[in-house]
Amino acid sequence: MATVAENGLFPPIVDSYMPAIPENQLLLEGIKVKLNLNYNVLGGDDGVKSFHLSLTRQSNYRSAFDSTNYARGVYITGTCVVDPNNSNIVTVTIPYTILQATGASEDNQLCFNEYYKLQARFSTDTNPGYTGTQLSTYLTDETNLAKFSEWSTVCLVRFIETPNLQTKVNGQDPAELQVLNIDSSNVALAGKYVHHVQPDTSLFYGQTDEEFLNRFKVIVKDSEDEVVYSSDYLNIDLNSINEINYTIPYYFNVGNYTLQLWYETANLYSDIETFPQLNVNYNSNTWGTQSVVQEMTGVNNILGKVNISFIPFDENTTVPAGSQFVIRRGSDEDNFAIWDEVYKHTLTEALTGTDMISFDDYTVESGILYKYEISYIDNSGVSPVRYTIVEGPAMTIFDHAFLTGEGTQLCVKFNPSVSGYQTNVADSMVTTLGSQFPYTQRGSDMYYRTFSLSGTIAYEMDEQHMFASRTSIYGDWIQVYGSYFVNHYMNQQNDRITQRKFREIVERYLYNDTPKLFRSTPEGNILVKLTNISFSPKNEIGRLVYDFSCTATEIGEPSIANCKMYQIQDFGD
Repeated sequence: MATVAENGLFPPIVDSYMPAIPENQLLLEGIKVKLNLNYNVLGGDDGVKSFHLSLTRQSNYRSAFDSTNYARGVYITGTCVVDPNNSNIVTVTIPYTILQATGASEDNQLCFNEYYKLQARFSTDTNPGYTGTQLSTYLTDETNLAKFSEWSTVCLVRFIETPNLQTKVNGQDPAELQVLNIDSSNVALAGKYVHHVQPDTSLFYGQTDEEFLNRFKVIVKDSEDEVVYSSDYLNIDLNSINEINYTIPYYFNVGNYTLQLWYETANLYSDIETFPQLNVNYNSNTWGTQSVVQEMTGVNNILGKVNISFIPFDENTTVPAGSQFVIRRGSDEDNFAIWDEVYKHTLTEALTGTDMISFDDYTVESGILYKYEISYIDNSGVSPVRYTIVEGPAMTIFDHAFLTGEGTQLCVKFNPSVSGYQTNVADSMVTTLGSQFPYTQRGSDMYYRTFSLSGTIAYEMDEQHMFASRTSIYGDWIQVYGSYFVNHYMNQQNDRITQRKFREIVERYLYNDTPKLFRSTPEGNILVKLTNISFSPKNEIGRLVYDFSCTATEIGEPSIANCKMYQIQDFGD
């Protein structure tokens, strides 16, 4: 039950923490403290007329206020700003001028990498505006104590250096860009969070701030200020801390765009950087959209893939070594607005006009329309040509289910079964003594799928022998094994040796520690980790083949970025 002071005031309600406060914001705005009136009212005979605030360094319990004028560690103000959307919320400001200044000891002066405990209380007395001895006398006078509420709970405050985010767009300073000349439809954004050597103000004891980036988000707007692309919230890679490296998978056409970068630090300071409007153009007047010479798009429903094969130029043209081909893919899920790079190939030797480049895309999803774009950049980097597949969208409807990964895939063809399919969320039921019905509470953003997968393992399940063939199983001894099988009347119905060796390969594939891309027409694409794997022989046919079962747990979005990270297939260079 809430504590009520003698005068009837409830203590303020404060957040348990506030976002970190940068130096420049502290100098310009002071410390903005949001208080919930907690059933109290402003003004009137018994209402809140002033606010008491304290700020204490957690490591040594010393006040952060100027010790000469605020010896008791309390600052009083009668000024507040009422939230226009919620009259129960007021904002009170602690000015930076009352904080410890240069000359104070290290123990007293403000420091980075420290938490400060902020507390507040209400008073029915008008703001006396006292400092020094008058303030100390006022706060210790017992006749005044009855005018104050209890102190609030603690709100944690942390100070950081003025954020310094150095950014590049395709390797160029965005402040100097007027026309962004690009060699492909993608734009690369790079940023680095840089620490200062010394603080900007003498308020802080000289030391280096240890704040670091936590996550970011990229937004693209068109000339009409409409959002045409927005990434998810992306966590910073721990291997390149304080660095942002992101290729925007949006299909940029010639025109004007605005790029925005939202970022958040470890202690929840956030800001958005808006770059000057970019006029996107292509590097060369020779860039154009052309039909690919001798291009073929093949759809294979049995293997669940799309094949792109093309001869880029006529037979009289030689493509020099060092030139690069990039294949990008768009889908109807976003109306072909976002194009992911699915293959990149740099020529190590010259390519003649009769040589074919081929790419198999095993990350396609059943029932989705895809289009492919091929970009060519010669080794000088200034004569790009973009091709677009002109045969229309490609779509596969899988005949079977697949476990794709490590540049291969296992076709679950015989007796496939998916059971126990469920989406996991952090919901809990809370029962109360005073209510007939319970209420639900969701504790986190957890949202992932799990299901049981089973099927029969047989050499014949491997359509077109992509996973393993007799040649790969027996190697140089295939002819010896073949002769032995013929002489002993072994055939497809009783070849236990081949079935066993194939099953051992499947077992290693299922048990290894790499995620797989589960693909099927009923369930779509799900990036999973397999656990609880077991094998059961089919005794009714003499243990010729085995059944397998496992638990598949979703571990992320089946995006191209994740597929590249887990090496689901060959993406080229």
